[in-house]
Amino acid sequence: MIPDSDSQLEGIARGFVTLSGGEREPCDIMLRYYTDDPLVVGLIVSRPGHSSASWVISRDLLSAGLTGTAGIGDVTVEPVAEQSTPLGVLLRVRDERGDASIHIDHQALLLYLERSHAMMPFGSEAQSRQVDAELDELLDEGQDPPVVW
Repeated sequence: MIPDSDSQLEGIARGFVTLSGGEREPCDIMLRYYTDDPLVVGLIVSRPGHSSASWVISRDLLSAGLTGTAGIGDVTVEPVAEQSTPLGVLLRVRDERGDASIHIDHQALLLYLERSHAMMPFGSEAQSRQVDAELDELLDEGQDPPVVW
């Protein structure tokens, strides 16, 4: 099913990515937000001549990283100021493939997140019908409990 335009928000920004031990390379960063999965933003990072990489990041974490360091462990987000460049946001992710540091323009991320919050205001995510349906399914007493090995 393809979401309608009132339930999805896509944007693209130019940025930079630095992989473990590598040089900083320009990249395109596709941001995807769907109101039927309101707690997260999908990021797809594309570099010329390489396959793309994708992550799903908490929308709240991205928002918190606009003003200060946020996150612990495998994902952190923080604003960065570098000489002679516009204010940016640095997203650091670690997974089985290694580490990546993704630098995105602060203003571009701020505007994108503001638009996502206009679609689904902060704090109203739990009122989303999709979240309620998933909780109902998880809490359905008629189902057998999951097996844990």
